[in-house]
Amino acid sequence: MKYFKEFILVIFSVCMLGLAISVILTSLEIFKVGLELDDIVYYIVNNKILVMGIGLIVSILALFGIFSSSDKDENVKAGLAIKHEAGTVYITKDTFESIVLNVTRSFAALKNVKVSVNISEEGAYANVYTYIMPDTVVPTLTAKLQENIKDAVLKQTTVEIKEANIKIKGVYNQLEKKA
Repeated sequence: MKYFKEFILVIFSVCMLGLAISVILTSLEIFKVGLELDDIVYYIVNNKILVMGIGLIVSILALFGIFSSSDKDENVKAGLAIKHEAGTVYITKDTFESIVLNVTRSFAALKNVKVSVNISEEGAYANVYTYIMPDTVVPTLTAKLQENIKDAVLKQTTVEIKEANIKIKGVYNQLEKKA
């Protein structure tokens, strides 16, 4: 239904653009019409400023209708819509980030964690930026963290995280942070 509405909007906008251009060309006496429309043409020719103003406004609106994108892109950036029989559930980007951040808190080896989640038409992508404690085995920690992030998000939202990217910014040194 959504695509049908967009299709109708484009068809309507193209028709309005054609009509607006025809009216402008008629008011400038570039385009000639038959005898049946002489009264209308007479009014259009004698009121050029008004007709051209209206034609310009209709043209701008028609071009806006043709080239405007739907609000689908805005909804995708702000979150994700999951449709069910009972209705639609919107899960915001902040919700995904909160779930991922809660998962990272269960890992004592992670410090100063920052999380960002990107949502696109392909799915959700989590990025975790963190420092690690000294003597941390990075491959073991990151593999477990990625698995836990994917599991937690899937369990709580039924949305599969396509990628859980872990970006280690450095080794956390408590002595340097206190000074």
